[in-house]
Amino acid sequence: MTRIFSKRRSPVLETLGQLLILLSVAAAVAYGAGWYPDGVLAQAVAKGAAVGLLALFVLISSQNLNHLLLFLALCASVAGDVFLVLPHTEAFLHGLLGFLTAHIMFVILYFRNRLPGSDISRARFNAAVLVWVATGISYIVMYPHLGALLWPVIGYSALLALMTTTALLSGYSLKLVGLGAVLFLISDALLGANQFLNVPAFVGQLVWGVYFTAQLLMTLGVMLGEDRRSTSFGSYRFD
Repeated sequence: MTRIFSKRRSPVLETLGQLLILLSVAAAVAYGAGWYPDGVLAQAVAKGAAVGLLALFVLISSQNLNHLLLFLALCASVAGDVFLVLPHTEAFLHGLLGFLTAHIMFVILYFRNRLPGSDISRARFNAAVLVWVATGISYIVMYPHLGALLWPVIGYSALLALMTTTALLSGYSLKLVGLGAVLFLISDALLGANQFLNVPAFVGQLVWGVYFTAQLLMTLGVMLGEDRRSTSFGSYRFD
């Protein structure tokens, strides 16, 4: 059996953990394809289930504070996902608050596992710089369209950029956690463009797939890459 925990666990937990990941992916596909009953409640449940099952996977395999922080970040993300489905006018700000909380948890997690300055590769450093350049450009493009949401969006975007930066400069896998954090940044940029700018319909359709992939990669990266060991999944390596 392919192990997905950083320490040996019982075969039952190993199997349950893998099942939860598969169910999470299935739930994400079902939500993205619209395979759920009509109604806001069904939509909220379908959407929340995808990352919620990832959070449950982390919960049953939790072994230290890093895992607890990841679990809290995923739970806050689920809250953000659900609020963004609700139709009332405050839902967007509540969803923003949910993801704000998630990013705070992610920042703490990645900062706790930061690389020493001498171990930061040029690729990681350059990627971190590009994150802030892209964030600055997004401010310039979206500024005229934000209205009363100007400062909440600016604050959220800055925290998102910080989360991405700490992920890129952490000891976790660049190909899992680093890429996942960048995809999270991209998904929120697409969401913002769809919310505030006149963009083609396919932009909004891309948000969910990019976002869920980001959460999945970061979750696997943290769970497989504990203690900065080489990360692997079966015959695949991510270090």
